[in-house]
Amino acid sequence: MRTMKRMTQIFLLSLLALAFAATAQAANPDWFYKNLVTIEYVKPLVKVPHPEGVVLIDARPYMTKYAQGYIPTAISIPDSEFEKKLDLLPKDKNTTLVYYCEGPECRLSHSSAKKAEALGYVNVKVFPGGYPEWVKAGLPAKAAASAKGRKAKPAAKAVDVYPAIGLETVKDMITKGETFLLVDSRPLVKFLEGSIPSAISIPDSAFDKKTGLLPADKAAQLVFFCGGYACPLSHSSAKKALALGYSNVKVFEAGEPAWTKAYGAAGGGLKVQAGGAEGAFNVEQFKKILAEKPESLMVIDVREPDEFKAGHIKGAVNMTVNELEKKLKGMAFDRPVVFACTTGARSGEAFYMTREMRKDVKDVYYLEATITCSKDNVCEITDNKKK
Repeated sequence: MRTMKRMTQIFLLSLLALAFAATAQAANPDWFYKNLVTIEYVKPLVKVPHPEGVVLIDARPYMTKYAQGYIPTAISIPDSEFEKKLDLLPKDKNTTLVYYCEGPECRLSHSSAKKAEALGYVNVKVFPGGYPEWVKAGLPAKAAASAKGRKAKPAAKAVDVYPAIGLETVKDMITKGETFLLVDSRPLVKFLEGSIPSAISIPDSAFDKKTGLLPADKAAQLVFFCGGYACPLSHSSAKKALALGYSNVKVFEAGEPAWTKAYGAAGGGLKVQAGGAEGAFNVEQFKKILAEKPESLMVIDVREPDEFKAGHIKGAVNMTVNELEKKLKGMAFDRPVVFACTTGARSGEAFYMTREMRKDVKDVYYLEATITCSKDNVCEITDNKKK
């Protein structure tokens, strides 16, 4: 009798388990991957030293999504490029792979997870909430800065992790002249050896002593960086900035090493060729740099705003001669500056004004050229001495 009762219980439990599984399956679309995890599972993965045997993978497109912002510590393997980037996957097939993309409606992470399983990975999971859920949760989590799977020192100090942006996004922000403050959190000696154009130095160790360098507007965008994915200094500085009330704080995790590898250090050892008149930048060299490495120069267009709006050199910042005179004393010059206008007259005036007011600035030039630009910022630059 007891045996019969026991068998009945087991049978009922089996039915309940099957019913639960069927309900769970019905709750998710057919294309969902079988192994799902929650944000609580993901939080502890976002730290340095990075947990061994686990890789967090962003399956979204790189430029349009990942570079604009991603879950810190995640590596980018877009689902559309899965086969092209197999070398980024760990060799150990027992490694836990956690994929995510753009939320419950996004199929990319599920697609990548199935591909990884087909390759023989035995511990594959999907975080269906993805990046939107991470952002909505208002993280950082109480974790630590990422090493993206790279080996870090065991004694690494835990710090909070903050919203991360990619290399190309930082470059675009600089090139387009967007209003933000780029902060190098490394020691000053590292900054002096070479940094990212337009960055200022606020070493994390001296942060409290240099808060006066931060903007008065607490809504201003701040982007911190340091020595790469394994460096916690930028995250530490981001935490301090938030504590001061700044609300728009991000971290460029790849940092100075990635920038230098892609574009070279600030200034890049640029040797300027004279353009004839004193302070004139060689027009042909300028065009070449503009085409190949525009971020190595700061171009300041000194025309009126309506002229600038009608068409200008891509990446140029608009600042009339009158505005320049008011701002010169406080301006930071961390890369060669080239003034531009329509004919070379106002740009020449800006050059001599800068030479007079800022005798400490050496790398300042102007274009002795006639410049005409279309509304889509395609410009024809003609050397005045060749006209």
